[in-house]
Amino acid sequence: MRFSVLAVAASLISAAVAQVATQAYPTVPVANTVWNAGADVTVQWKLGSPAPTAGLLVTLFKGDPAHQTKVIDLGTGAAGATSLKATLPKDLASDWYSVRIGADSYSHYFLIKGTGPAPTAPAPTGVTATTSSVAVPSVTNSNSTVKPTTATTTTATPVATVSKNAAGYLSAAPVAMAAVAVAAAALVF
Repeated sequence: MRFSVLAVAASLISAAVAQVATQAYPTVPVANTVWNAGADVTVQWKLGSPAPTAGLLVTLFKGDPAHQTKVIDLGTGAAGATSLKATLPKDLASDWYSVRIGADSYSHYFLIKGTGPAPTAPAPTGVTATTSSVAVPSVTNSNSTVKPTTATTTTATPVATVSKNAAGYLSAAPVAMAAVAVAAAALVF
């Protein structure tokens, strides 16, 4: 019984991790990118592993990190593609924007010059994170004893980070994996 419950929990975790794994890592636009409303632009990325089997939707967002607003879908890249060419709407307001590639990969904030004056405040930066802990109870049955532990989850807003090894991305995958792990642990007990 113990092995079958653990096998089911491991299977659930593996399936959930596969679904939330980062699909792509944005490489263009970056923090110093400036686009013009109405212009032809190219969004570029590196594929995550495992690579997605379908094309990735590229979406333009604006707003502060905690409350981004979808502006427009720029398009969907072909399966295996690492870039997408699109034409920006002519009526975009001058503001800080970011693009999302797939379900969970966000670019740095960058400037789009459009209608109205350019923003005077610096681009939004950083990651707002909230950490919480969930106690997991001790359980004893005839086959094993599970000792108490605490699972910690972190919730992060979809904002780009600066990294020497990647060109600015933020993945929601670690947050989702932690939540799945807590849920799977609850199933085992």
